[in-house]
Amino acid sequence: MATLLYSILKKTNRSSLKDSGEKSEGIVYELGQAPNYTTDYNRPSNVKDKVTIRFVTKKDEWITADINQPFALFFTGQYKPGKKVDVYYDRENPSTFFVDTKQSETLARVLVALIGLIFCSVSLYMLYK
Repeated sequence: MATLLYSILKKTNRSSLKDSGEKSEGIVYELGQAPNYTTDYNRPSNVKDKVTIRFVTKKDEWITADINQPFALFFTGQYKPGKKVDVYYDRENPSTFFVDTKQSETLARVLVALIGLIFCSVSLYMLYK
C-alpha cells in the first residue's frame, strides 16, 4: 500500500520543471494523431492525441516538440492550434519541457490506481466465487 501511495504522490521529473525550470510562453503549434492501435490498422479516427508545442528559450532557441507528459489526459478540444500555453523547460536541455495545464497529474494517477484496484478486486471475486 505504501508503494502505491508513493507512486501516486511522487512528482515526475518533468513536472518538477515548474519549480526549477525557465518559464516561457508557447503556442500549440499543431494537433495530430499519435501512432496507436486505431491508426495502425487504417481505421480512421478524429481524436487528436498528439499535441506539438512551439516556444522560444531565453537564449533565442526555437523549440518545436510534442508534449510528453505522463498521466496527462488530452482530450479533443482542450488545445487548439495557436492557443497560448505556459511552458517550463530545462535550461540545459530545452527540449525537455513541461506544459502547465489545468489537469491534476495526481488526480489522474489516483483514477488509474482506482481503476486498477477495481479490476483486481472484480477478478479476485470472480476467481473465488
